[in-house]
Parts: sequence; C-alpha cells; structure tokens
Amino acid sequence: MTTPTTQSVYPLGQHIIVDLFDASNLIGEAHIEKMMIECANAANATILKTHLHPFETNGGVSGMIILAESHISIHTWPEYNFAAMDIFMCGDAQPELCLPVIEACFQPGRMVINTLTRGGSVSRSGEFQPLLDKQLHATLNTAQQRSIHAHD
Repeated sequence: MTTPTTQSVYPLGQHIIVDLFDASNLIGEAHIEKMMIECANAANATILKTHLHPFETNGGVSGMIILAESHISIHTWPEYNFAAMDIFMCGDAQPELCLPVIEACFQPGRMVINTLTRGGSVSRSGEFQPLLDKQLHATLNTAQQRSIHAHD
C-alpha cells in the first residue's frame, strides 16, 4: 500500500482579528472608509469593491473592502468605544502593515490582536488536510464524528 503524497499549499493567507478598546473616531462612514483604503494600500493589496453602512441609532459603521487578496471588515460600537476588525489577505499582501494605520486612526487604549495562518495541504488524490495545531486534531476528529453520526 502506498501512502499518498501531499502537495503543500499553506499558508494560503494570514488572518488578523483586531479588537479595539477605549477607541475614538468610531463615527463617520467617509473617515472609516478612508482608513480602510489606507490599510489596503499599506498592505500592498488590490481593492476591488468597498461597501460601508452607517447606523443612525448609534453612529456606528459596518463595512467591508473586498480585495483581490481577500477582505478587510469593520464593525464599530461608538457607545462602547469599541471596534472589531477582520483582515484576511493572501498572496504577497502584508496584512500586519494595517495595524499602524488602524492604531493611528482610532487611538485605542488597548488593541487585542489575534493572528491565524490559513491553509493546509492537498494530497494528490485531492483530499484537503487543514493546517492545524496538533492539539486541535482531537477537536476536528470529534466534529467529523458528530457530522457522520448526524447523517446516520
């Protein structure tokens, strides 16, 4: 029996999740869109489309920039001085270069940054194996088993 060889395809991209606490400048669709465009430019990403939506009730903004390399999204809660951003980029883009732009714009008291490497490997037979920490394999196996039993 031969073991299928795998073709590396990871990392496919970097995913940065940013929580901004005690932040300012969280109102204003044009101002926030400008910051997001500056993020994309700083990261050397290609902007395909932007869409932002202001909320009249609290002045918050939700928005997304679709990139050739993936996306940047934001949700602001000015009443809590909080914003959540999601930056996912692949290829030669450098999403970490968005962080100084974000900090300069919102001047948060605290930024919590979580990064994920997205990707995995694909065997020659086409089977995808996600890139996971060894500790997560048990969780993945449990999830797969639950999915299998749900179909029984």
